[in-house]
Amino acid sequence: MIGELARKDFKLVDKNDEISKVFGYFYGESDFPIVMDGKKPWGIIDERRLIKTKLSKKEKIKDFVVGVPKLDATYSIEKAKQKMVKSGIDTIIVTSEKDILGYVNAIDLIKKIGVEGKAETFMRYIEPIDENESIGNAINQMKKANERILPILTGKKFYGILGIENILRIITTHKKTTDYHQERTTLLDAPVKGYAEPAVTNNPNDDLKDIIDVLEEQGFAVICKNKEYLGIIEPMDLLAR
Repeated sequence: MIGELARKDFKLVDKNDEISKVFGYFYGESDFPIVMDGKKPWGIIDERRLIKTKLSKKEKIKDFVVGVPKLDATYSIEKAKQKMVKSGIDTIIVTSEKDILGYVNAIDLIKKIGVEGKAETFMRYIEPIDENESIGNAINQMKKANERILPILTGKKFYGILGIENILRIITTHKKTTDYHQERTTLLDAPVKGYAEPAVTNNPNDDLKDIIDVLEEQGFAVICKNKEYLGIIEPMDLLAR
Protein backbone atom coordinates (compact mmCIF):
# COMPACT_ATOMS: atom_id res chain seq x y z
CA MET A 1 0.00 0.00 0.00
CA ILE A 2 1.11 3.52 -0.81
CA GLY A 3 0.78 4.60 2.82
CA GLU A 4 3.82 2.50 3.72
CA LEU A 5 6.01 4.73 1.55
CA ALA A 6 4.72 8.12 2.70
CA ARG A 7 7.47 10.58 3.62
CA LYS A 8 6.73 12.60 6.74
CA ASP A 9 9.18 15.50 6.29
CA PHE A 10 6.53 17.94 5.12
CA LYS A 11 4.91 21.16 6.28
CA LEU A 12 1.55 22.64 5.37
CA VAL A 13 1.43 26.12 3.85
CA ASP A 14 -1.59 28.16 2.83
CA LYS A 15 -2.01 29.06 -0.83
CA ASN A 16 -2.39 32.73 0.15
CA ASP A 17 0.92 32.87 2.04
CA GLU A 18 3.74 34.85 0.46
CA ILE A 19 6.10 32.78 -1.68
CA SER A 20 9.06 33.87 0.47
CA LYS A 21 7.70 31.60 3.22
CA VAL A 22 8.90 28.52 1.35
CA PHE A 23 12.28 29.74 0.10
CA GLY A 24 13.91 27.80 2.92
CA TYR A 25 12.87 24.54 1.27
CA PHE A 26 14.59 25.46 -1.97
CA TYR A 27 17.71 26.37 -0.01
CA GLY A 28 17.68 22.93 1.63
CA GLU A 29 16.77 24.34 5.04
CA SER A 30 13.18 23.19 5.65
CA ASP A 31 10.63 20.45 4.98
CA PHE A 32 8.70 19.79 1.78
CA PRO A 33 5.80 22.27 1.45
CA ILE A 34 2.31 20.93 0.72
CA VAL A 35 -0.01 23.74 -0.34
CA MET A 36 -3.42 23.90 1.31
CA ASP A 37 -6.68 25.49 0.22
CA GLY A 38 -8.26 25.91 3.63
CA LYS A 39 -8.29 22.38 5.05
CA LYS A 40 -7.88 20.66 1.69
CA PRO A 41 -4.53 19.72 0.09
CA TRP A 42 -4.31 21.76 -3.10
CA GLY A 43 -0.98 20.85 -4.69
CA ILE A 44 2.76 21.48 -4.61
CA ILE A 45 4.99 24.31 -5.76
CA ASP A 46 6.47 23.97 -9.25
CA GLU A 47 9.97 25.45 -9.07
CA ARG A 48 9.99 25.96 -12.82
CA ARG A 49 7.24 28.56 -12.50
CA LEU A 50 9.34 30.52 -10.03
CA ILE A 51 12.01 31.37 -12.59
CA LYS A 52 9.48 32.53 -15.18
CA THR A 53 8.75 35.77 -13.38
CA LYS A 54 10.71 38.48 -11.64
CA LEU A 55 10.15 37.71 -7.99
CA SER A 56 9.50 40.44 -5.46
CA LYS A 57 9.18 37.71 -2.77
CA LYS A 58 5.67 38.95 -1.94
CA GLU A 59 3.82 36.99 -4.62
CA LYS A 60 1.32 34.47 -3.32
CA ILE A 61 2.14 30.78 -3.21
CA LYS A 62 -1.01 30.03 -5.23
CA ASP A 63 0.58 31.61 -8.32
CA PHE A 64 3.20 28.85 -8.45
CA VAL A 65 1.20 25.73 -7.58
CA VAL A 66 0.63 22.65 -9.70
CA GLY A 67 -2.06 20.13 -8.82
CA VAL A 68 -0.96 16.58 -7.96
CA PRO A 69 -2.85 13.33 -7.30
CA LYS A 70 -4.14 12.83 -3.75
CA LEU A 71 -4.37 9.12 -3.00
CA ASP A 72 -5.66 7.24 -0.01
CA ALA A 73 -3.03 5.28 1.89
CA THR A 74 -4.74 2.01 0.91
CA TYR A 75 -4.00 2.47 -2.82
CA SER A 76 -1.61 -0.04 -4.36
CA ILE A 77 1.88 0.86 -5.53
CA GLU A 78 0.89 0.08 -9.12
CA LYS A 79 -2.15 2.35 -8.93
CA ALA A 80 0.03 5.12 -7.53
CA LYS A 81 2.45 4.66 -10.40
CA GLN A 82 -0.34 4.92 -12.95
CA LYS A 83 -1.65 8.11 -11.34
CA MET A 84 1.80 9.68 -11.18
CA VAL A 85 2.66 8.88 -14.79
CA LYS A 86 -0.70 10.18 -15.99
CA SER A 87 -0.25 13.45 -14.09
CA GLY A 88 3.33 13.94 -15.28
CA ILE A 89 4.21 15.26 -11.80
CA ASP A 90 6.74 13.38 -9.69
CA THR A 91 4.87 13.72 -6.38
CA ILE A 92 1.71 12.26 -4.86
CA ILE A 93 0.04 13.46 -1.64
CA VAL A 94 -0.96 10.54 0.59
CA THR A 95 -4.08 10.84 2.75
CA SER A 96 -6.03 8.76 5.25
CA GLU A 97 -9.63 9.70 6.04
CA LYS A 98 -8.88 13.19 4.68
CA ASP A 99 -5.85 13.62 6.95
CA ILE A 100 -2.49 14.15 5.22
CA LEU A 101 -0.04 11.34 6.00
CA GLY A 102 2.76 12.66 3.82
CA TYR A 103 3.92 12.45 0.24
CA VAL A 104 5.53 9.99 -2.14
CA ASN A 105 7.83 10.85 -5.02
CA ALA A 106 8.92 8.99 -8.12
CA ILE A 107 12.11 7.55 -6.65
CA ASP A 108 10.09 5.99 -3.81
CA LEU A 109 7.96 4.10 -6.33
CA ILE A 110 10.96 3.09 -8.42
CA LYS A 111 12.75 1.61 -5.41
CA LYS A 112 9.66 -0.40 -4.53
CA ILE A 113 8.82 -1.57 -8.05
CA GLY A 114 12.38 -2.06 -9.29
CA VAL A 115 13.84 -1.28 -12.70
CA GLU A 116 15.94 -3.17 -15.21
CA GLY A 117 18.05 -2.14 -18.17
CA LYS A 118 21.02 0.01 -19.08
CA ALA A 119 21.31 3.71 -18.43
CA GLU A 120 21.65 4.57 -22.13
CA THR A 121 18.16 3.18 -22.80
CA PHE A 122 16.50 5.64 -20.43
CA MET A 123 18.63 8.77 -20.70
CA ARG A 124 17.39 11.83 -22.55
CA TYR A 125 19.35 14.71 -23.95
CA ILE A 126 19.01 18.01 -22.13
CA GLU A 127 20.71 20.75 -24.11
CA PRO A 128 23.85 21.74 -22.19
CA ILE A 129 25.30 25.20 -21.72
CA ASP A 130 28.94 26.25 -22.05
CA GLU A 131 30.76 27.17 -18.86
CA ASN A 132 31.38 30.71 -20.14
CA GLU A 133 27.76 31.48 -20.94
CA SER A 134 26.05 33.96 -18.65
CA ILE A 135 23.60 33.27 -15.84
CA GLY A 136 21.04 35.32 -17.78
CA ASN A 137 21.38 33.04 -20.81
CA ALA A 138 21.15 29.98 -18.57
CA ILE A 139 17.91 31.20 -17.02
CA ASN A 140 16.43 31.86 -20.46
CA GLN A 141 17.49 28.42 -21.67
CA MET A 142 16.02 26.72 -18.61
CA LYS A 143 12.74 28.59 -19.06
CA LYS A 144 12.52 27.65 -22.73
CA ALA A 145 13.32 23.99 -22.13
CA ASN A 146 11.11 23.81 -19.02
CA GLU A 147 13.80 21.82 -17.24
CA ARG A 148 15.04 21.77 -13.65
CA ILE A 149 18.71 21.28 -14.48
CA LEU A 150 21.23 22.33 -17.10
CA PRO A 151 24.45 20.39 -17.73
CA ILE A 152 27.47 22.70 -17.94
CA LEU A 153 30.25 21.76 -20.34
CA THR A 154 33.87 22.69 -20.92
CA GLY A 155 34.09 21.99 -24.63
CA LYS A 156 32.46 18.56 -24.82
CA LYS A 157 33.49 17.57 -21.32
CA PHE A 158 31.07 17.60 -18.42
CA TYR A 159 31.90 20.36 -15.94
CA GLY A 160 28.96 20.46 -13.53
CA ILE A 161 25.27 21.15 -13.10
CA LEU A 162 23.25 24.32 -12.79
CA GLY A 163 20.11 23.30 -10.95
CA ILE A 164 16.95 25.29 -10.52
CA GLU A 165 17.76 25.56 -6.81
CA ASN A 166 21.01 27.33 -7.73
CA ILE A 167 19.09 29.82 -9.83
CA LEU A 168 16.49 30.41 -7.13
CA ARG A 169 19.26 31.17 -4.64
CA ILE A 170 20.77 33.58 -7.13
CA ILE A 171 17.60 35.49 -7.94
CA THR A 172 16.27 35.58 -4.37
CA THR A 173 19.42 36.13 -2.32
CA HIS A 174 22.12 37.05 -4.85
CA LYS A 175 24.31 34.66 -2.92
CA LYS A 176 27.57 33.81 -4.67
CA THR A 177 28.61 30.20 -4.33
CA THR A 178 32.26 30.66 -5.32
CA ASP A 179 34.89 33.36 -5.47
CA TYR A 180 35.13 33.13 -9.24
CA HIS A 181 33.13 36.22 -10.18
CA GLN A 182 35.09 39.16 -11.50
CA GLU A 183 34.61 42.65 -10.13
CA ARG A 184 32.15 44.94 -11.91
CA THR A 185 30.31 41.97 -13.36
CA THR A 186 26.55 42.14 -12.98
CA LEU A 187 24.77 39.08 -11.66
CA LEU A 188 23.08 38.09 -14.93
CA ASP A 189 26.31 38.61 -16.87
CA ALA A 190 28.36 36.39 -14.57
CA PRO A 191 29.53 33.10 -16.19
CA VAL A 192 27.70 29.97 -15.14
CA LYS A 193 30.85 28.14 -14.12
CA GLY A 194 31.00 30.30 -11.02
CA TYR A 195 27.70 28.75 -9.92
CA ALA A 196 28.23 25.17 -11.11
CA GLU A 197 27.56 22.34 -8.69
CA PRO A 198 29.50 19.06 -8.93
CA ALA A 199 27.55 15.92 -9.79
CA VAL A 200 28.14 12.19 -9.74
CA THR A 201 28.36 10.79 -13.27
CA ASN A 202 27.46 7.36 -14.61
CA ASN A 203 28.43 5.31 -17.63
CA PRO A 204 25.85 4.57 -20.36
CA ASN A 205 26.38 0.83 -19.77
CA ASP A 206 25.65 1.02 -16.05
CA ASP A 207 22.71 -1.04 -14.85
CA LEU A 208 19.81 1.06 -13.65
CA LYS A 209 19.89 -0.67 -10.27
CA ASP A 210 23.36 0.81 -9.80
CA ILE A 211 22.19 4.40 -10.21
CA ILE A 212 19.13 4.32 -7.95
CA ASP A 213 21.16 5.66 -5.03
CA VAL A 214 22.50 8.44 -7.26
CA LEU A 215 18.96 9.38 -8.30
CA GLU A 216 17.83 9.47 -4.70
CA GLU A 217 20.80 11.52 -3.52
CA GLN A 218 20.97 14.19 -6.23
CA GLY A 219 17.64 13.84 -8.02
CA PHE A 220 19.16 12.95 -11.39
CA ALA A 221 21.95 10.95 -13.01
CA VAL A 222 24.40 12.45 -15.48
CA ILE A 223 25.45 9.98 -18.17
CA CYS A 224 28.94 10.46 -19.58
CA LYS A 225 31.45 8.43 -21.57
CA ASN A 226 35.09 9.34 -21.05
CA LYS A 227 33.85 12.56 -19.40
CA GLU A 228 31.85 13.50 -22.51
CA TYR A 229 28.28 14.42 -21.67
CA LEU A 230 25.62 12.18 -23.24
CA GLY A 231 22.37 12.74 -21.35
CA ILE A 232 20.39 12.90 -18.12
CA ILE A 233 18.12 10.47 -16.30
CA GLU A 234 15.51 11.71 -13.83
CA PRO A 235 13.21 9.42 -11.80
CA MET A 236 10.19 10.13 -13.99
CA ASP A 237 12.16 8.97 -17.03
CA LEU A 238 12.28 5.50 -15.47
CA LEU A 239 8.75 5.47 -14.11
CA ALA A 240 7.15 6.45 -17.41
CA ARG A 241 8.70 3.56 -19.36
